[in-house]
Parts: sequence; C-alpha cells; structure tokens
Amino acid sequence: MVRFRTKSDAPDLHSQLESILDQVWRSESDWRLWDRLDAAVTLETLREKRLKRRDQLDKAA
Repeated sequence: MVRFRTKSDAPDLHSQLESILDQVWRSESDWRLWDRLDAAVTLETLREKRLKRRDQLDKAA
C-alpha cells in the first residue's frame, strides 16, 4: 500500500482522467475532419473523371 504524506501528494485521478478523455476527444475530432477532407477530395476526383468521360463520349458521338 502506498502512503502519501499529505492529501495534496496524492494524484488527482479525476483530473488525469479528464485530461486523457480531452486528448481522445480532440484526436477523434481531428480524425473526423480528415475523414471529411478525404471524402471531399474523393468526390471531386470522381466528378473530374465523370466530366472527362462525358467529354470523350461527346467528342466520339
């Protein structure tokens, strides 16, 4: 059993947990942002491919 000299020597587990959860929430927020950016880039790439394909079909017709 660990003994602390005073109560202030004991680690504040609640504060530590809040800090860890805050880091997790910030990381998840960043991941969601990057997921949205990746999705936007993917959609734009698909649009460009469709436009090129449509232009090629129009020229061939």
